[in-house]
Amino acid sequence: MAESSFKQEKKADTEAPKKKFMHLLDEENVEIKRLTNEDIEDCVKVMRKCAFDVTEVEVGNIINYGKSFGATVNRMIVGVGLAWPAHLDLENKTITSGDPNALYLEDPAVLLAYEGRGVRRILLAEREKEAASTGLRYTIGYLYEDIPKENIAHYILEAGSTLEKLYLSEGYTFFRTERGILAFKKQDAGASRKEKQDPGNPE
Repeated sequence: MAESSFKQEKKADTEAPKKKFMHLLDEENVEIKRLTNEDIEDCVKVMRKCAFDVTEVEVGNIINYGKSFGATVNRMIVGVGLAWPAHLDLENKTITSGDPNALYLEDPAVLLAYEGRGVRRILLAEREKEAASTGLRYTIGYLYEDIPKENIAHYILEAGSTLEKLYLSEGYTFFRTERGILAFKKQDAGASRKEKQDPGNPE
């Protein structure tokens, strides 16, 4: 699968930034797990509540790659981060068929009640770690918003969504393509991720 066919209703991010000490306390309540077939039904419920148009078959096919993760609170799934192997043609900035060298990151689905607990950051970090540990060189994802023809990073900093700002804060590079804005980051195999604690960072 080269790219996501999921449709997600985009909503404006109106939440004020969380204070550092609250952010850290909230993160302690969130646990991460690798998703399995037993989680398909719960994942679909979470994603549909977050306006994803998905089926159990679609989600199950992706979970079967073994590279997707869920965030749980008291063993209940509150966030879903699907991912699958892909091939990035870096020279042409396209996702093509070929031996996987990248992990494609689907937009995370996070229940509204658990916004502000760092769930997106946790799911991103876990999938980056999965890519690096399995020898995949990049993590990639498409941003489908209509970003004006100006400096992408500057626009995201000023008016981007929570997810876009998260990618920016985590060192992703952005390219304009025919299919949208492609975000990518090179992953060092076996490298440990340095945790960032910035109260101004998005989740």
